[in-house]
Amino acid sequence: RSWRTVRSARRPETLPSAVADASNADDSFERPATGSSRSAPPRATRRVRSEGTFRGSRGEIFSMSFSLAAVAAATAARAPVPRAAARSRRDGAPKISARTRQPRENKRATLLTAAAPPEGPEGATAAPAPERPSASAPTPDAANNVIDSAAAATAQPPPTPKDARPEDADPNSSKARETKSRAAQYMRELINRQVKNNKLSRAGSLADSTVLRRKGRLKEQDPFIEFIISLFKTHETEEALAKAERWLADALAMPPNKRRFANIYFQVPKLGYFFHPLPLRQALAEYDEFCALTKRKYVKPNFAEVRHVVNIAQVHASAKEVKLVTFDADGTLYADGKHFEEDNQMIDKIIQLMEIGVHVAIVTAAGYPGDSKKFEGRLRGLLDSFRENELTPETRKRFSVMGGECNYLLEVNENFELEFVDPAVWRDQPSTKNLYWYAQGEAKTKVEAFLDRAEQFLKDEAEHLELDYEVLRKEFAVGILPQSSTVYENLEEISIGAMIELSDAEVPYCAFNGGNDVFVDVGNKNIGLQTLMNYLDLEGHQTLHVGDRFTSTGNDSRVRDACSILWVASPDETTFFMRLLYRDIVNARVL
Repeated sequence: RSWRTVRSARRPETLPSAVADASNADDSFERPATGSSRSAPPRATRRVRSEGTFRGSRGEIFSMSFSLAAVAAATAARAPVPRAAARSRRDGAPKISARTRQPRENKRATLLTAAAPPEGPEGATAAPAPERPSASAPTPDAANNVIDSAAAATAQPPPTPKDARPEDADPNSSKARETKSRAAQYMRELINRQVKNNKLSRAGSLADSTVLRRKGRLKEQDPFIEFIISLFKTHETEEALAKAERWLADALAMPPNKRRFANIYFQVPKLGYFFHPLPLRQALAEYDEFCALTKRKYVKPNFAEVRHVVNIAQVHASAKEVKLVTFDADGTLYADGKHFEEDNQMIDKIIQLMEIGVHVAIVTAAGYPGDSKKFEGRLRGLLDSFRENELTPETRKRFSVMGGECNYLLEVNENFELEFVDPAVWRDQPSTKNLYWYAQGEAKTKVEAFLDRAEQFLKDEAEHLELDYEVLRKEFAVGILPQSSTVYENLEEISIGAMIELSDAEVPYCAFNGGNDVFVDVGNKNIGLQTLMNYLDLEGHQTLHVGDRFTSTGNDSRVRDACSILWVASPDETTFFMRLLYRDIVNARVL
């Protein structure tokens, strides 16, 4: 009793800001707003006022009167949100401000995404419960735009329940399926194929690629993707990608010689060169339809999911001006150690790109000097399809093969066979001759000395790791081929050791882990891409390279500085992204 008496007798010199703001409120107690979890205070029979003073920022003394009714009003205004309102948030209703009791904008709704139906057994689509209509949900008409993008620029108000037809409420109806973006449809087909090929008795995952399963996490190396993943520790998914998109755009707005001073390059020194701003938020909106990344609370996006989002953004950015699409061979167009078969899904995509005026080239480490038949053997299914489709001479000339990283160029002749192009036409030009100084006359002795040194190192390392191997020596390459089962990490050890051992070499080279072997090639794909673009009179922003080895020990990593890239993990992923690219190119030209 005495404590309460003392407390009630004290007159504070400073008052809370909430009380000061409410000093002009009605003095009588009122029942709180409907739905509040706070019980109503007892009705006051008289007004109780008090006076006090507070000290200003400069020491001034101000007098102020306030009422207990004002205190009650300010307290009721800060009442917590009722449970019913919290449940409505989860159901998709607009959020209610705890301070103003007014609806506020739902940031997640700005992505304009529609939740994709879950996957059932054997890849079948299970029918979820119909969603409640909400003010922030996109309409089918808004999402089904010309380019079938889930990130529609504008959205129309949804139909009222009384105007909606019963068939429109079914998410599996034909009209509902049309609202899904092409990215979501193609991704579902990709996952179903992975489930079928790997014979999984569980839900499919975007990390189920057979290449990644066999080679482990050593293949998941990328500074930009790892930087985005690190942002997930302190940011929501859409916030992290929006920040990465903004920082990358700020860097590209700077002159090329000053980009290293941009914020993102300070945080990711090994970022590499980018030729286009990436619409990461738009790509996330499309990808979110299938994977619901932004709705996951405890499981953040993994490496494969972020890689797919970045790839989708790169497809959209490159589609407007791409004139050359290049592919790695093994692991990108067909499985490692295999060949181009007639039933390969990429055959139709390659022909489609060539028919709309895009030049297609295969840039591979495989090199067979003077033997075009061996190149044909690896691409037999594709060449036979060219003949069966009776490609016109103009379309046929839009296909090339760059072999030995950068040392051999082949084209398709009138008999639909590969033939070597004279080096004087494409290699020994004034603009590229300095890149191939090692192939000129007296410099060949330096090449032989370099290959001797590389071969000796590969032998020593293989014997140190107790590998059973064979040595394969070519004109511009040397490698070891294990003859028995080995560990992938041991091949990584040899390739990294070769990079370090040969780092002082004068000859340009590429030491890489091929998955089943380790090779040291003279030259690299960066030289090959630059030469091919010069031969076709194209530039880096008009070129897109698709490969599966962009790690530190992969032979695709040097391409980053020559053109834009797509990092895939399997031929199925290559097909998925080429379907998106072809559709984007066609729609861009129609629009």
